Amino acid sequence: MSYSRSTYWDQVFQDAIHGAMQLPSLCVDIMNTTQFQRLRNIKQLGLVYYVYPSASHNRFEHCLGTCHLAGKMIRHLKQQDPDLPISDRDMLCVEIAALCHNLGHGPFSYAFQKIINQHREENGGEKWENKNATCKMLDHLLEKNPHIKKELKSDDIDFIKDIIIGEPRNSQKPKFFYQIVKNTDFKIDVDKWDYLARDSHFLGIGKSFDHGRMMKMSKVIDGEICYRDKSVDNFYDMFYSRYRLHKAAYQHKTVLLFNKLLGEAFRSADKHLKIFEKVDDMKEFTYFTDSILEEILKNEDNESLKEARKKLKDIIYRSYKYKGTNEDENDQDGKHEKIFCKAVFDFGAGSENPLEKIPFYRKDETESFTYSQEELDERLLLPSKFQMEICHCFEKKVEVQKEGSLKTN
Repeated sequence: MSYSRSTYWDQVFQDAIHGAMQLPSLCVDIMNTTQFQRLRNIKQLGLVYYVYPSASHNRFEHCLGTCHLAGKMIRHLKQQDPDLPISDRDMLCVEIAALCHNLGHGPFSYAFQKIINQHREENGGEKWENKNATCKMLDHLLEKNPHIKKELKSDDIDFIKDIIIGEPRNSQKPKFFYQIVKNTDFKIDVDKWDYLARDSHFLGIGKSFDHGRMMKMSKVIDGEICYRDKSVDNFYDMFYSRYRLHKAAYQHKTVLLFNKLLGEAFRSADKHLKIFEKVDDMKEFTYFTDSILEEILKNEDNESLKEARKKLKDIIYRSYKYKGTNEDENDQDGKHEKIFCKAVFDFGAGSENPLEKIPFYRKDETESFTYSQEELDERLLLPSKFQMEICHCFEKKVEVQKEGSLKTN
């Protein structure tokens, strides 16, 4: 009898957030590839780790957690309505998509996406998105690992990619399949549930919403995922948690400064290391991780990387002092080097209330509905606005003379 790894055994992983997670054997095979293992070396929160010392978790563990939740979600929806067109193969594809949804992240996660897009904008290039890079890396992974590719049909691969992107580009399945991992309709998905829970835990901030309750309150109506009306408070807590994490950590003023210095370092080092070309070559991209900082710093004799090393040492030595918020960006006196960093906080839907987009259902009813702003005002204590912008100003306070030596200006 021929041996098929995808039908042999599942494996259990112990996770800090979800406890024991049993993942399909084909997912385990995907995990055990060079292309997937690179995620161990990309921190989930990038340079937030330089402000919050415990935020050292990585994209690898987040992907495992998202895969676990996706499997639970698709099985729950099937249990709620056994007539839904969900096959065992569909369930596996959803789990693989959830596992692989971050394959295309570059070093320092979203900080890099902003840096490369600024570079491309300045040089007339096309916008770069990690979800497209994810699909390219998935193709590369399958090409380099034929034992995995033979377990998947071409239709399966198209379906997996569309789940990752969040829309049916090359597959034609019911809408709810594309709302599980990346929900582009109303921003509620297992990716968000895992990263909010995981980031809150490792940042030491804590969370106030229960994604397990949300899942149990979900079912498919008219082809899309809907939630019980009484769970609206829990969803407000979820979006507020997202806002709070952005304000306290993701867009912490020092993190924004470090991201800007990182961008300057990358742009300077690009002339020598061809950093921004690595995203177009999946073989190069496989080894393009957070370790790029050490690659820049260790080449002390390379004059081409001198300016990049200087910017990275400004991060290490915290060479800038905070001046305040909403300073005038044109206020450059020529005596002190200043950097301005903008932060934009919202609830995930820009200036709009994200709760208005969620399809709900009432007990024993078979039709969905959405809450109006007036109805939400009656049920919840809502903020007067859902978006705010702050500009932070920093001023250079020291310069690095040599390793370990600081000089005050």
